[in-house]
Amino acid sequence: MRVAQLRIISWVLLIAGVLLWVPSQSQAKSWKGVTPGKTTRKQVIEKFGEPSKEFSRGGKLSDGINYKGDEAIEGALETNFFFNKHGISFRIDVFPAREITRAQVKRIFGKNYVERVTRSEHIFFNYTKVGMLVFFEKDANLVLTFVFTEPETGSKGGGGTR
Repeated sequence: MRVAQLRIISWVLLIAGVLLWVPSQSQAKSWKGVTPGKTTRKQVIEKFGEPSKEFSRGGKLSDGINYKGDEAIEGALETNFFFNKHGISFRIDVFPAREITRAQVKRIFGKNYVERVTRSEHIFFNYTKVGMLVFFEKDANLVLTFVFTEPETGSKGGGGTR
């Protein structure tokens, strides 16, 4: 009975944390206090401790840090933070620890997204106004990963629903 209670409490805390993300027209959506375009590498490490690993992959996603395993951040199996040449975060990839369904994403974040499909045939929702993408597993029902970036600017639109 106690394990079931802990699972329910964990789920409620996850949903409460998600509901506290308040979208704005001009600012990127934060994840656990880290905002793409604002938070520095140093601030991320101060907040979450030493990462599991640091990596350099070349190209735009060349400089990053990873938290998983014993260093995993609460609510995530794995998290990757990417930084520009000035050490400012520009992207956060979060692989959630709990199962989150497509219906829950719509209920929590709304329907102001553009639905797309990757080359590998994964469906994703692009919440362009807040810089959040939600990638689903192949069956398109469970969240695979959340990606937080700086929101698109300009008059491209793209905030419609599907």
